[in-house]
Amino acid sequence: MSVRAASLLVALGLVIAASLATGRQESPMVLAEAFVRAANASDRTALENLVHPDVIVYLKESDPERWEQVLAGWASTQFGAGYDIVVRPSSEVGLYDEGQQTLVFGDRLRFRFPIQPPSHFLIIQIKNQSPLDAHDERPLLGSNAVEAVREDGGRWYVTVPVVEILPDF
Repeated sequence: MSVRAASLLVALGLVIAASLATGRQESPMVLAEAFVRAANASDRTALENLVHPDVIVYLKESDPERWEQVLAGWASTQFGAGYDIVVRPSSEVGLYDEGQQTLVFGDRLRFRFPIQPPSHFLIIQIKNQSPLDAHDERPLLGSNAVEAVREDGGRWYVTVPVVEILPDF
């Protein structure tokens, strides 16, 4: 075997190992399962690896306290063995305004996505609650985990919003 061929095999092995180590998320469902595993293990590093790198940079620079709160919240979440996952395109979520890249609850709480706006929402629902309806807005308002996600470069990532409380008018 030539040195060049051996070098290519080593490089290919490193790429495959890196892909397995990062748990390449080829679909929203694979991402959701990785999120649940990382949250159940309280593995902050694994959770951070699921977030789009541009979002991490933005939050660490603009609001590091928010980033810390997000990671701490995820790491303290426990789903156990009984949960369902629903993937909904953002265009089907009535509370999400694609033009403004915002999700607004009750005219006062706005989640704005300045970096990597979501194309889909993952709803991770603990079993033994009322069943999910694919077009029902209640799961977004309940105690379920709802994560905004998008695909970039063949990999699915979680994207994190900036939270704003709107003034009373």
